[in-house]
Amino acid sequence: MAPSGGGAVPAGGEDGLSGELLGVWRQLFGFTVGVSDSFWELGGNSLLAVRMASLMRERGLPSLHPRLLYLNPTVRQLAVALRG
Repeated sequence: MAPSGGGAVPAGGEDGLSGELLGVWRQLFGFTVGVSDSFWELGGNSLLAVRMASLMRERGLPSLHPRLLYLNPTVRQLAVALRG
């Protein structure tokens, strides 16, 4: 499924965590995504989820438990949950 592009927040924008997550997702998928795009609908799978957790760790972002991604599949939802 193509990304909606809607609600994109540039890295370093008003929300640092969302911007960082968008950068991770852009690196994973190879294209720009929006904060409302679903990881799974974009073609995400369990292997990409593990890779995403590794990239987040490398960038010093909060730890990602796979269950958190399943319950919060968009950047917007995930950022809120990680701040939780």
